[in-house]
Amino acid sequence: MRAPKRFINIELLLGISATFLSLAALVVSIFQTKIARDQQQASVWPYLQLISSNVDQELHFGFENKGVGPAIIKSYEILYRGKTYTSTRSLFYEEIGVQTAGGKGFSDVLKGDVFKSGEDIELLFVAKNDTIVQKTSALLADSSLRVRIRYADVYGNCWLLDRHKTTSLGNCPD
Repeated sequence: MRAPKRFINIELLLGISATFLSLAALVVSIFQTKIARDQQQASVWPYLQLISSNVDQELHFGFENKGVGPAIIKSYEILYRGKTYTSTRSLFYEEIGVQTAGGKGFSDVLKGDVFKSGEDIELLFVAKNDTIVQKTSALLADSSLRVRIRYADVYGNCWLLDRHKTTSLGNCPD
């Protein structure tokens, strides 16, 4: 006697393959959404770097946004020999002196300041006095001096520039 032939249920096969294709489309969509979100955040990524120069009796010290998006300042401080300063002016006057001959200039950085891509700020400028330029240069080269700038992008992602090292902090609480 012959065994009865088994027929494959076409509706069941079509249902299983449709379910599989739907799940595959869902997974692809999730990955595409993540990639799009990462690209969107990368398109506004700020990147602050300290910059300095000492040429022809002029010393310049500051930072520049070398990223592609604006940097929103969350905090700014200078640590030097156990003390914390909120401006280069107070550090300069305490360590170099108030009565200094020659040109000097200072800029302050405040919470909420925004630096667009390519923008820089000169925190300290000293000129026309070799002694003061040399003292200031030595101060800036001192390994115990740490400039710390915590900044965010427009999406609230946060970074910390500490001396010359930038670290991602994740989300940035105010």
